[in-house]
Parts: sequence; structure tokens; C-alpha cells
Amino acid sequence: MKIYIGTPPIERFAVADTGSDLIWVQCSPCVHCFAQDTPYYNPKKSSTFIGLSCKSKPCSLLPHGYHRCAKSNNCGYTYGYGDGSCTDGELGTDFINFGSIGGEGKKDVTFPKSIFGCGHINDVTFKRNHKATGLVGLGAGPLSLVSQLGDSIGHKFSYCLVPYLSNSTSKLKFGNGAIIEGNGVVSTPLIIKKSSDFTYYYLNLKGITVGQKIVQSGRTDGNIIIDSGTTLTLLEQSFYNNLVASVKEVIGIEEVNDPPYPFTFCYTSKDRMKFPNFVFHFTGADVILKPENVVVVFHNNLSCLWVVPSKGLSIFGNRAQSDFLVEYDLKGKKVSFARSDCSKN
Repeated sequence: MKIYIGTPPIERFAVADTGSDLIWVQCSPCVHCFAQDTPYYNPKKSSTFIGLSCKSKPCSLLPHGYHRCAKSNNCGYTYGYGDGSCTDGELGTDFINFGSIGGEGKKDVTFPKSIFGCGHINDVTFKRNHKATGLVGLGAGPLSLVSQLGDSIGHKFSYCLVPYLSNSTSKLKFGNGAIIEGNGVVSTPLIIKKSSDFTYYYLNLKGITVGQKIVQSGRTDGNIIIDSGTTLTLLEQSFYNNLVASVKEVIGIEEVNDPPYPFTFCYTSKDRMKFPNFVFHFTGADVILKPENVVVVFHNNLSCLWVVPSKGLSIFGNRAQSDFLVEYDLKGKKVSFARSDCSKN
């Protein structure tokens, strides 16, 4: 997503992540940073940047053990992610503009004193291109962009994620511009639960249909996190085992030994279209996934499932969500899906 930060404002791109809360960008001086094709944000060159004290309220809102008193009593933070990404720096506020929050034709709105992290030591997994300069947390915690914008966006946002290796940019909308309507929209209850120090968006996945065969999850309590920042879909081990057994039975394939990391189920085939649709049965919403949402095909005709077993939390990842409009209505407590061409819409 595109953001404008500081005074004068500078344009930056950041990865939108519903599985975390902190907004952060790479900052100068940089001790260890990943490559980006724009200069690092320099807080000394913004007339509106204010560093936050380690005694400040925003500093206390960071997860337990993730903040500290840095030099000059600034609020230092270290923030880690499930995929091994991390950022370390200092918390501050500045003017941030997120473009038009109400959709096309709406006036841009700048939010003064937006709380964000100035990252000086950063390592991430989204290094495929050098466009991204940080991350925007869209989670349910108090420091997320959604929580900071709050009533001004009606507690609604939506995104449309482009497919793997697409040259287009994913779209993110807020407020009335985020509402998806019309034929083909399905909705499921949104369950917000706190796990450790983090607050996640949960859905209830009742089962998955492969071809004509359904695999039941056996759960009804909100059993899977929906996360735009995790690539793979992760399922509880026994549920995953039953799913893979059904895939083998339905399409009659044998898995290859020693699949490449991070995949756990791969087979040899050059025709992804022979792979059946998956239907994820969420409470009240059947979401039909096309083969490209479920399988990646490599140049050597190796095909791998975008689904792996989980060692902890189950996650509905971003490959499964690509080419869907996905709306979060936090007050209405629902998530809605509609198939779309995200390269255009």
C-alpha cells in the first residue's frame, strides 16, 4: 500500500498485514536494513516528527517485552513476526496520509500524530522487489492503523490482493469505499481473540471440500486466523493430513520426496488446471478457491500445495485470498468475500 509520511510528505510503499499491529518504516540512520529503491525516511528532515518517551502511553501499548527505554529515554521497540521477520527501532509520531480513505473521488485525509515505528534494524521476508519500505499493521490491537483511524473510517477496511508474481499492486480501501456489495458476496462472523500479547482476527472454518470430498475440521469456536501478511495457509496437523489424503485420492497423484522449503506436499504435473477447486466452508460462507489459490507450479513441472501443517496457530494466508475482495467490518463483526480481478479492481 502507498503512504505519505512527514512534512514535507514523502511517498513510500509498505506491506499491509492484518496479522500484526505496528506501523513502521525503515529510517535513517540505518544499522541493518533490507534494500529499498527510495531513500530511508529521515525523521530529522520532517518538521512534524516527534519521538515518543518510554513512559508514554503509546509505548505501553506495545506487547509485553517488546519495548524498552532507549537513549534519551526514547521508546525503543523490538517487534517480531511469525515468519521470522523483525524490526528494531524507536516509536514516534508524524503526519501520515494514506491517500483517499473513502474510495475513488474522495479527498485525501492526513492524520497528524500517527504512531509508528522508525526501524533502524530490519529483516523481512518480502524482499522480492525493492518497493516496500516497511509494514502497516491492520490488526485489532490499539497501535494498528485500523484502530488509530477508528471512527473516521467507520471501523471498515477492505483489500484486493494480486496473484503471485503479478506486476500489479494490491488495493486497500477504508470506510465507505471499502464496502463490497452485489451478487457473489458471502460473509462469515469475525471473531476477535487475544492470543498471548497479540490480538488476531479469527474465522470459523468448518471444513474444506476437494472435488466432491469434504474434510471436516471438527471445530466451531473460531479456529483459523485470517492474515494478509502470511503467504501460506497453515492447518492443524490432523486436519492437514486428512486434506492431503483427500487430494491424493481425488486427483490420483503421488507426492515427491524432499519437497522444497517451505512446502510439504508437492507432485509432478505441468497442468495446474487439472487440479480441482477447493471450497473453504466458513460459517455462513463457502469460499471457492481456484487452483492458482491453492497450488504453485514451478518451471520444472513441480507443483506444490500452498497449504502446510501448523505447529501452532492455523492461518488463512494471502495466496488463498488473492483475487478476492475481502472486507472487514469490525463493528458489524463480519468478514466478506467476493471473487474479483485484483489487477484491475
